[in-house]
Amino acid sequence: MTVFEPTEQARAAAFRAAALADIARRRTLVASAWNGRALINVAELLDIVTLSLWEEAPTRPGGICESARLALADAEATAAETPGTGFPLGFGQYVTHAMDRRPLTVPARPGLTGWSLADEDAQLVAALDALHGHLAAAATETVALALLEAVFALHSKRADLAQLSHG
Repeated sequence: MTVFEPTEQARAAAFRAAALADIARRRTLVASAWNGRALINVAELLDIVTLSLWEEAPTRPGGICESARLALADAEATAAETPGTGFPLGFGQYVTHAMDRRPLTVPARPGLTGWSLADEDAQLVAALDALHGHLAAAATETVALALLEAVFALHSKRADLAQLSHG
């Protein structure tokens, strides 16, 4: 019997998924009941991603197994349905980046009204782009996890700006 051993990239992706689950759980402490429930769901789905990456052989291009891909897609859908979580559209890229090294992108935030809010969002996007560069060049996964904390703090600020803009 062959024992499955995850690749270094899969382990890094699993650590990132676990870090994002921790971020989601911490955010429940200050979230509304609705957003808190969505954050718990996101965290639980990210736990599935973490376990799947550790325990299952890759079945998809890029080194991800099917159950991890599905759970990550569900976590993204849950966050998209509940913008108050502060998790951006397509946040799964931060997990899969450890495996596929695709360039990280910042989702557009249409509809910001007012020069001040649009200017602040542009500054946050520039900061995110800079952090994405650092994340892509991170020498160790410990550094990458610390950068993820900063990235998600900025994404949360962008979500707050969007809520301010919509009243």
